[in-house]
This record gives sequence, C-alpha cells and structure tokens, in this order.
Amino acid sequence: MEPVKNEPRWERTNVTNLLRNRQSGTYYARVKVNGKQKWRSLETSVFTVAKLRLGDAEKAIRSQALVANAAGETGSVPETTVGRFIAAYLARLANNSRLAASSKARAGDSVKTLIKTWPELPDRDVRRLTPSDCQAWASHALREGTGFVAPNARTKRKGMSPSSLNKCIDALRAILEIARTQGMAYDNPATTVTKAPKRQKRLELPSPSQFQALVKRIATAGSRWSSDAADLVRLLTYSGARLREATSLRWRHLNEAKKLLTIPGSKSSSSYRVVPLFPPLASLLAEIREKRGPEAADAAIARVESCMDALKSACREIGIKPMTHHDLRHLFATRCIESGVDIPTVSRWLGHSDGGALAMQTYGHLRQEHSFAQAAKVTF
Repeated sequence: MEPVKNEPRWERTNVTNLLRNRQSGTYYARVKVNGKQKWRSLETSVFTVAKLRLGDAEKAIRSQALVANAAGETGSVPETTVGRFIAAYLARLANNSRLAASSKARAGDSVKTLIKTWPELPDRDVRRLTPSDCQAWASHALREGTGFVAPNARTKRKGMSPSSLNKCIDALRAILEIARTQGMAYDNPATTVTKAPKRQKRLELPSPSQFQALVKRIATAGSRWSSDAADLVRLLTYSGARLREATSLRWRHLNEAKKLLTIPGSKSSSSYRVVPLFPPLASLLAEIREKRGPEAADAAIARVESCMDALKSACREIGIKPMTHHDLRHLFATRCIESGVDIPTVSRWLGHSDGGALAMQTYGHLRQEHSFAQAAKVTF
C-alpha cells in the first residue's frame, strides 16, 4: 500500500489574501509587501467573520510596513503618538497666512475641546486608531460634552452642540490626515465619523419697513459714529458681504463704469469675488461719497469696524428680534430670493463654492413661502 501524502498546511479560499490553517482551522491574512509575505492571524475559524476582518488586517500590515520603511530612512523609529501630529497641525495652523486670526483661534479651540473630551488621544498610537474608536469618541462627546459650566449659569447644559462637535471632527480628520500623508498610518480612521446634524435656524428677519425704521433709529441715535454705523448696516445688507469683507472694502474696489464691486473675500478661494453693483448699493455708495467729498482710492468705505451695539439697541427699541452682522447677510440673500433671483446665482454673490447647496439648505424654504404668498394674490 502506498503511503498517504502529507496534505498542504495552508488551504486557499476564494478570497484574495485569505488562507486557512488546516491543522488549527484558523484563518490568516497573507499580504505581500515589498516582495515579502506578511502573515497575520484573524483569530477566527468562521469564514464569514474572517472575510470581515481581512480588510483591517491588510491595512494594518501595510501601515506597519510604511512605518518600518520610514524608520529605515531616518535610522530611528519615528514617534507615532497622535500628540506628535496634533503639534504638527497646530504649527501648520499658525503658519497659514491665508487664514484670519479669528479662524485660527476657532480651530485651536476645537483642538482643545477635542483633547478635553478625549484625554488619552495624544498618547494613543496613531497606527492603532480605528474608525470605531473615533466614532465612539464622537458619540460620547456629543452626549456628555466637556463638562464646563459657566460661572453663575442659570441652566446647566449637558452635551455638546452639533456645531462644536463637527468642528472637533474636522480638526481630528486634519490631524490624522497628516499622519496618513507622512506614512505613519495606512488610512485616516476619522473620515467615516458621522457628523451631527445641525439644528436649522429659523430666520426671523425684519420686513422692508422694519429695516428702514431700524436704519433710521441707528442713524439718529446721537452718537458720534451713529451715521457711520447706519451706513455699515446698509453696506452689509445691500452687498451680502461678511463683516470682515465689508470693512476691507476700499473705493478702488468699485468700478462704476462697469457697475461692478470687487469683494475682497478671504474665507476661501471662492470668497474673493466680483458682484453686480446692485441699485440699493449704488445709491448708498453715491450717498456716502456725497457726504464725505473726494477721498483717496485706498480709503475705507466703512468708517467703523462694527455696528453690533447700535444694531442690538435699535432692534430692542423698535421691537424686533435682535440681529447680528451675519443676519444682515441673511437679509440680503432673503430679499434676493424673494425678488426672483435663483439660488445658485445668490450663492455665487455670497461667495459660496458649493454651487448653491448651502444656500438651498438655508434659504430653500423661502421659495415655497414666497410662492404661496404670490399665489394668494391671484384672482379670477
């Protein structure tokens, strides 16, 4: 009788890089990296479970190979704690000349909040962070928040606002993306973290008659800067510019011959834009020039940097909901849409780069409301 040949130790499957050990029944991942085979146990003898674990095992093997290569080039094993990449992110933030100081401050605050809600994060090995780890942190942070309670607060709010959480998620993604691009991690585990849905703010803006009363109240308040504050309110409303954009406007940005105004945006690449000289805006600029007389091309159109106090006081006195600088930008967009301008065009005038997605989300309900209001006027 012929002797029985020894069976091969490894049994192939119909899934690439997935093999089974015949003796133990355990499944293994086998990945070829830099010409060498790397093995990792999937710690299961169930085929369906092994298939699910295979992808993470492949990524982990390749990630370790990247780190090994980096160590070979530098002669030492690079530090792979998340803290290293947090420091790198903050350094990039500080050196980014395109970001406003306020934007840098907000991003820095998001990093502080991230660490406060995930204290062990800086000491974690970036190679061992998983999407589940990141999602677990996000869920906990949204539910519990930082635990901070303002002095003398009448109500204690538990949890974190969706807006704050989403800024922290953006910071985490940016931090871990640095690790990925430097070869310290195979992928970015924070990319799959689900952001919190924002509670849509219901816009409560003044009617045209209320707005005119508001401007008149600010202009006649009796302060040295009352007239200039009223001009800034109208400039923000008639141009749709953000506060920082409006206060950066100079007379040289105005092209009266072509009836165009250049808005020196700085928030993003698309925020620097050229918009039509809207009739109310043209009238306002002509009025300001007449009051002041000839000015240098580099003179500021707005003489005050803020009108918040005057705006708040005037709203209270005429009995309407308090408004902010940004609410005046909302008022511009609302009046444009109610006048029949399509949302993608309004979006370009606002300096959005998303083709109108944000404007549709913010102002989309106005279309239907305006349509109903117009329909009520139809008679036969």
